[in-house]
Amino acid sequence: MALAGRWLSKNLGSVAKSVLPGTVLSAGFGLLGGGPKGALAFGASDFATSLPATLLGRYAAQNLKNPTARKAVEYGANIAGTLAGNEIGAALLTAGQPQQIAQQIEQRSVVNQMPLVDQIYDLSPGTQYQMAGLPSGQPFEELLSQVPSASWMKYLDPADQAMLQSAINPRL
Repeated sequence: MALAGRWLSKNLGSVAKSVLPGTVLSAGFGLLGGGPKGALAFGASDFATSLPATLLGRYAAQNLKNPTARKAVEYGANIAGTLAGNEIGAALLTAGQPQQIAQQIEQRSVVNQMPLVDQIYDLSPGTQYQMAGLPSGQPFEELLSQVPSASWMKYLDPADQAMLQSAINPRL
């Protein structure tokens, strides 16, 4: 046990330094995708998984004679730790979302003095998007299907003509 403790104390600092650049990158991508919470979730989960994985990789490769092979095992373990950390970070960010949506729907029903059942019925499942009162897309689809032979477009004002043309021929 003492031998393992000495090995760990000898290698912990250098391994921590080697995983920090990847941790910073993961935190940066988390910041871009999820704000400060995303940066914290992705950075912490990356470090928490990469450090032990890289330590394990270094320990497993210590008896290899080829230094390139030793580094390859260590880097592979670091990458595996980063991939696992990213999955954990994503799970941390989305774990409370269904409960948060349910709580917001319940709060809205209290504020609007509307039965909860009506609030749930008016929303798209699993979202906060209101579906009640939206017009059906059917008349617009029928209008678009007639456009190639539509001589009636000349009766529309120019803004409506431009809108229809952009819907028919969207720019990519």
